[in-house]
Amino acid sequence: MRLTSLALTAAALFATLPAQAATMPTLEQIHAAVQAGVAKTQAKTQSSMPFVIKVTSLAGCQESQEVPGEVVCLVGMSAGMRDAFNVLPLRNEGGTWIGVERKNAKFTGPSPAEAQAMIRAWAKEEVARNPEAAKDVQMQEAQSTMQVKAVNECDVKRKTGYLVCETELSVPSRPEAIKTELTFMLENASWRYVPR
Repeated sequence: MRLTSLALTAAALFATLPAQAATMPTLEQIHAAVQAGVAKTQAKTQSSMPFVIKVTSLAGCQESQEVPGEVVCLVGMSAGMRDAFNVLPLRNEGGTWIGVERKNAKFTGPSPAEAQAMIRAWAKEEVARNPEAAKDVQMQEAQSTMQVKAVNECDVKRKTGYLVCETELSVPSRPEAIKTELTFMLENASWRYVPR
């Protein structure tokens, strides 16, 4: 199975069901939802060829910003010899997590305040490691005066699970906003800035 079809296949495995719940699913519950979707799809298509799709890791889950009552989970998945990260939408139905058929579910990046704190901490570490960097105006601004005004739409990088987010920054040395892409990683429910 090709990586590009992995997300589509995973989305097609799920049936849409009414929402309930507020807690987040575990890796085991997500894997069970995917396996139930695989079984349902195989029964519908009466396919004798087995789908081997496994959820191998869970970076984190959050409430869906697109559909009330759903959560989206950033997971590592394996389909045969192919591995990729995907965003899977789920709903809790009577205490059981069920996959939802929806393509291109979005995963929201860190808040502007979280992103700003991460970038400032990273810049301070860089200057501590390399005192020459302290002379760079951009590094000086990144440590103290740069502000993250917005973290907009994020795309998940399928190979790494990193989120590349459209971000708007401001610094005192430039009157106009700076629009750039910043990369973040979700690890153990905490965000981390990933410098280029």
